[in-house]
Amino acid sequence: MSLLEFRGVARRFPVRHGLLDRLARRDRVWLHAVRGVDLSVARGEILGIVGESGCGKSTLARIGVGLQPANAGSVRFHGAALDGPDPAGRIQMVFQDPYSSLDPRMTIGAQLDEVIARYRAGLGRAGRRALVAQMLDEVGLPQEVAAKFPHALSGGQRQRVSIARALCSGPEVLLADEPVSALDASVQAQIINLLRRLNRDKGLTIVFISHDMNVVRYLCDRVAVMYLGEIVELDDSARLFAAPRHPYTRALIEAVPDLHAPREAVAAIHGEIPDPFAVVEGCRFAPRCPLAEAGCARPQALRPLPPSGAVRCDKAC
Repeated sequence: MSLLEFRGVARRFPVRHGLLDRLARRDRVWLHAVRGVDLSVARGEILGIVGESGCGKSTLARIGVGLQPANAGSVRFHGAALDGPDPAGRIQMVFQDPYSSLDPRMTIGAQLDEVIARYRAGLGRAGRRALVAQMLDEVGLPQEVAAKFPHALSGGQRQRVSIARALCSGPEVLLADEPVSALDASVQAQIINLLRRLNRDKGLTIVFISHDMNVVRYLCDRVAVMYLGEIVELDDSARLFAAPRHPYTRALIEAVPDLHAPREAVAAIHGEIPDPFAVVEGCRFAPRCPLAEAGCARPQALRPLPPSGAVRCDKAC
């Protein structure tokens, strides 16, 4: 049984509907950020979610951790439906910008202690202090960091603190939303290796959201590719990168710069992203797809492909 499941999850946001719109009797416009996503996360795996900016990755993660409600569908954890954040703190999130997600007026130790006091009420002050030191050590930070404020730390140190804070509740699932995109390359590698170690040594299940295909290829066991709110391909990481089935997945992989390839061989995804407010019955990638044909105007279901993949494209073999 899957540890975490998204079943038909959809989320839409209303666009500002001003006085002139109401006087002109215009219908309210909605932005459909996530469109009927079905996705399961197995215990102990690292699942990557990739796609261009605005495809719904972060919204899906926020729904998974309970920070935003779904307009349709459900999130299930251990087979039971979740309505908001897990009360026991077993699902935690690490955000892209650690500086904005940490309280600048509190020391690092106080912020970790606050989480421990919330989810581990049986510990006294001494026990919480010891656990703060343990969590900092877990992410490779010295105990002296507990007395510092976020502004005194580097970007990589702040992201380690964010991970330590997420670990304070003893989570089973960690949703990491672009956790390395704002960091230098060398610091990125440190954070990625830290996540791999937590997954290997503690069995922590990780949902890793990114637009960096190289990072996802290195870190993740399986990969889900999203485009305009829908999953268009899902497969084992090695198979997906070796033989992508969906034209969008193929375009994403081909667009990754290769230092060993001639400059003119670097591909790009042509065309503009379609209107995100439009309701499209057929393939949403068709306006940018070199393989598009008349049949692509029909609804495209996410269909299984052997041995364990799925793709939303009737032309995929």
